[in-house]
Amino acid sequence: MATFYPSLENIARFKVPPTDGERTLLDFLGRVLDDSYEVYFNPYLNGDRPDVLIMRKGNGVLIIEVKDWNLDNFALNEKKKWVYTPNGSVVKSPIDQVLKYKNNLFDLHVDQLLEKKIKDLRHFNIVACAVYFHCASQSKVDNLLVNPYKEEKKYQTFLKYNMDLIGNDSLNDANFFKILDNRYLSPSKKSFFFTDDIYQNFKRLLTPTTHQKAEGEPYNYSPKQKEIIYGRWENGEFKIQLEQRVKGVFGSGKTTVLAARAVQAYKRALKRTDYPRILILTFNITLKNFIHDKLMRVDETFPVESFVIINYHSFINAELNNLNIDVVVPDGYPEEKVGEYLEQNYYSNVNLFDEHKSEIVKYDAVLIDEIQDYHRPWMEIIKNYFREPQGDYVLFGDVKQNIYGQPTSQKDVVTNVRGVNELKYCFRSDFKVRDVAQSFQRNIFREKYEIDDFDENNKIGSLGLTIDKDGYINYMYLQDVSPIKSLYNIIRGNILNKASDIAPNDITILGYTTRLLRTFDAYYRYSCREKVNSMLETIESMYMTNLNYIGKNNMEDDDNKWFINISEHFKNKLFPNRKVLFDNDITKLRKHIAILFTIFDLYKEFEEEFKNRLSEECEKCGISLDAFIAFNKHYSEQLEKFRNGVYKHSYKTIRDNKKLHFWMNSGTIKVSTINSFKGWESDVVFLILEPKYDITTQFNLSFDELLYTGLTRCKRNLVIINYGNEEYDKKIRPIIDAVK
Repeated sequence: MATFYPSLENIARFKVPPTDGERTLLDFLGRVLDDSYEVYFNPYLNGDRPDVLIMRKGNGVLIIEVKDWNLDNFALNEKKKWVYTPNGSVVKSPIDQVLKYKNNLFDLHVDQLLEKKIKDLRHFNIVACAVYFHCASQSKVDNLLVNPYKEEKKYQTFLKYNMDLIGNDSLNDANFFKILDNRYLSPSKKSFFFTDDIYQNFKRLLTPTTHQKAEGEPYNYSPKQKEIIYGRWENGEFKIQLEQRVKGVFGSGKTTVLAARAVQAYKRALKRTDYPRILILTFNITLKNFIHDKLMRVDETFPVESFVIINYHSFINAELNNLNIDVVVPDGYPEEKVGEYLEQNYYSNVNLFDEHKSEIVKYDAVLIDEIQDYHRPWMEIIKNYFREPQGDYVLFGDVKQNIYGQPTSQKDVVTNVRGVNELKYCFRSDFKVRDVAQSFQRNIFREKYEIDDFDENNKIGSLGLTIDKDGYINYMYLQDVSPIKSLYNIIRGNILNKASDIAPNDITILGYTTRLLRTFDAYYRYSCREKVNSMLETIESMYMTNLNYIGKNNMEDDDNKWFINISEHFKNKLFPNRKVLFDNDITKLRKHIAILFTIFDLYKEFEEEFKNRLSEECEKCGISLDAFIAFNKHYSEQLEKFRNGVYKHSYKTIRDNKKLHFWMNSGTIKVSTINSFKGWESDVVFLILEPKYDITTQFNLSFDELLYTGLTRCKRNLVIINYGNEEYDKKIRPIIDAVK
């Protein structure tokens, strides 16, 4: 019998029991599958909750969405959208729903999976999809979804390679084993792509371990931190305030307190339910792993799977999919207004969630970090529709990091919780960076926000002693120089000299324009031949994505003759004995092209620095430097058009994936935007300032907050490099000079 997670006995005790269709499918799988299969029921995958997921080591994964729907009540419109005929409303297609779960496994959830898919699209086939219609026969399913579209070759091909549709009379041994065989999930067919490392990445996602008390770190919480975590001691017991707002000076341990409070909320929820679920929300997608690290340091025993850590937009996207709510933007809607449309109709639409409140699975406690970045309707949606009323609702934030310009009242964040608890002790009080932050507040924020008084630090240091602060602060203003080259020389020089006693793992480079940071990332890697942990897409991955698109779509028009030329040349040089290339060979070939194009982009701007490096890479591909330069000149017009497209396209999926799987302890230097690094900390920070944008934007209006957020990411040594921002040179130079 297959191994079930949770066990069938525990599933029977769920607060929300399986539907008839889910129970039928689980019983069937328990009868037909042997113990080489793992069956996961309603796994919580960072907000996603697929009905059933089947996995077999060495083979792959099958996601099955179960619908107990009467198909007589549904029809498909001209766009194949599902329409509930009794009232004419549009609901999300179960096919789209299960495909969304699949795409999210690659784009968000499973480490390294998106990267492997970009390099070789066949990795996408390791996850298969099916929909089981419990209340419909196979003929009824086919008559709705298959037979009317027999002449649509593209749609039929899509179903053949991507989707199995199962009626209640076809849920039998023969048909199901045929599905497993076709999807490389049977013992007789192994998958070369579902390697052991990918299996282990899935396993870690699907079966998190129980965190043991002995694995945590005993932490000496301050009295105020203890009060927020455990409650106030009254009449022989702790009295907890379920709804709280917590603000604190920077470095006051807000995230440490959040993690500890989340565990205590779990322990209290255990008294109400056998399987509590604790939701921890952020705004910044990268904070997930930072909070996870803090959670793993809590000195308590708890199951890690009971905690869902996710940013607001990803959470709402997942819940909309779980609720079968289709997200649709009207045809022809202006691209620049799509974000506003989605915000109004989905992310901030309180009425939408009120209409579906009976279907929403609530959490036993909710804790929100970065509350200063939240819209007020988001708070109402989370508090009123996703939290059990008797559960914790605790908000953490710092109004001075309000980089998105949310409304304030009386110099503070506007929330749906009364009162505030303050953390006033800064654990970085012995470092110069604290003095810089405090001076920045007094000089820049004095009319806008309340200035942190670091009250508890002042009480502790009230003996009148002068303490030599640790760390160093350095500031330089650059004008009329190449930013990338000069930044590299400055940062590399500092790393090799001042920071020689600090490991690369403790060094972070922060800026705010992705173009500069992407180019700097490539410049750094190809100059000093050291790895970099970047939260941005690399230029190589950008090229690889577009090369794969051309190759997949057989685009052999005049604009892509260069692609045929270089592919054929590399084929002859790299694989001289092959008449036909294997898929792995094609991936290797395109990877070489992507690297060459990346270095060539650097060479065009920094010829002296990268001529030898480009020549070296050309030699690996069996082409001379002169020949490669001649190739670029011959196809200059077509290649310019291609490169413009490469740099213009959006790589949000790749970027979000890198953010989700970002960890501080990678052993390498970090490169990130200030926005993405918000909440994290680093011993050594190089903060890059550029001129503001020419037009008035929300970004410019919150530039003070952005800069403050950047400099407070530093724990010890801070180097601010200002490239041509004259306005901020006048503002920040006196602040730095006062504390150096």
